[in-house]
Amino acid sequence: MRVLFESKKVKIVATLGPASADKTTIKNIIKNGANVLRLNFSHGDPVFFAKLIKNIRGISLDAGILIDLPGPKIRTGGLSKEEIFLNKGAKIILTGKHVVSDGKTIFIDYPYLGKDIKPNSLVYIDDGKIKLKIIDKISEYELLSEVLTPGTLKPEKGVNFPDAVLSIPSVTEKDMEYLRFGAEHNVDMFAVSFVRRPEDIISVKNFLKENYPEKDFLIIAKIEKLEAVRNVKKIAGVADALMVARGDLGVEAPVENIPIEQKNIISVAGFYKKPVVTATQMLLSMVENESPTRAEVTDVSNAIFDGTDSVMLSEETAIGKHPVLTVRYMSKIITATENSGIFNKINRGLNNHCGSDGNDKDRKSIADVSSIIAKTAVAASKLLGGSVIVAITRSGYTANLISSLKPYAPILAVVPNERVKRKLSLNYGVTCIVMEGIADETINLKDVINLTKNRFANIGKNKSPNYAILTGGVPIGEPGSTDFIKIIKIK
Repeated sequence: MRVLFESKKVKIVATLGPASADKTTIKNIIKNGANVLRLNFSHGDPVFFAKLIKNIRGISLDAGILIDLPGPKIRTGGLSKEEIFLNKGAKIILTGKHVVSDGKTIFIDYPYLGKDIKPNSLVYIDDGKIKLKIIDKISEYELLSEVLTPGTLKPEKGVNFPDAVLSIPSVTEKDMEYLRFGAEHNVDMFAVSFVRRPEDIISVKNFLKENYPEKDFLIIAKIEKLEAVRNVKKIAGVADALMVARGDLGVEAPVENIPIEQKNIISVAGFYKKPVVTATQMLLSMVENESPTRAEVTDVSNAIFDGTDSVMLSEETAIGKHPVLTVRYMSKIITATENSGIFNKINRGLNNHCGSDGNDKDRKSIADVSSIIAKTAVAASKLLGGSVIVAITRSGYTANLISSLKPYAPILAVVPNERVKRKLSLNYGVTCIVMEGIADETINLKDVINLTKNRFANIGKNKSPNYAILTGGVPIGEPGSTDFIKIIKIK
């Protein structure tokens, strides 16, 4: 018997790496609930990733493929010995000149060190394990700092400047190479790192549009910088999706603020009708262990209560000992949360997002005809028990709108091809069926109705929905033209 809908509405993004590169593991990761497979281009090389993409496509045409761009990486350099302990209160010179770090002077690979980093600002090294405070500017290349949080310095560790507005571009030449690689290998989406302003996303979209006008990609803005948090509404207005990138965000922002920032980012994404991914350390203990901690299970569940569309696994599936088991546990947590009474109560209020500050201009920009039709379809699904919402869409626009309202009813998106199907693989509650004809303006709505009825034929009265709420635009499937609802009886 075919599976009509996924048992879970929240989607799973699983990162592939050395622990999950073989075909059997990829197949089992997808089988156990992964909807999108992430390739982290901060690690690995194009030859490795080209083989992975080929393996994925040989196994599944449904799973979305996401390339996570590395962005600019500010790091320390080599050391005079294997590691150096920095004592609290020690005075350290930070330099942009290429030297071997010896504990008194530390090289930081950032050309605008003296220009951008001001006295009294903080510097975090190695994900915040070491914290420094800038005391004085020595020159355009050198700063005097004091160690606030002591720790062991190792070579080539990441550096964060949470108090600074950095001159370095968010999208690097290497990122552009990876955009070309992904486009030519027909991946479905890109996550942009180091995003600070909406222009960072616009530059990526313009590059892809100019070089690959025949292809359509989902562009995800990773919210991991404090500057991005401040600009999150503007970024949400131009990105196709957001990611709560809690790793670097947890370094830049006080760790106690991360749950608050997570809720705010998810709320903003909902207001702007964009899917959102919650990422980093969700089931981190499963890198080693065969089951998650109670705190991790609660964290995943709370992200779902917050209204996330997707949850992401990173090290857990890329280098962990139990990649398939981790995905299985994530699916179980999602399903248990969604089947709970408290989720159903929270779920009913999720479409009342407060991501805007209440500005009437913001609200008018969102409340267009298509949004009104989507809300009406969701309202009808609540009134008509045992219903399914059928979104007829060429681009995924209509299904995305309905998904953003987090309906209890399942969403069946009727799409023209596998590419649009995979583009919706991050969206809450969406299952897709391909109907090539909706790319034609001459398609008859009766064909869609027959397809919908056939979808639920011969599955038994108890499993078939009572009603299908069809919505789309005229011409059928025209992007951005959602303007009708039709209710048909299935049983």
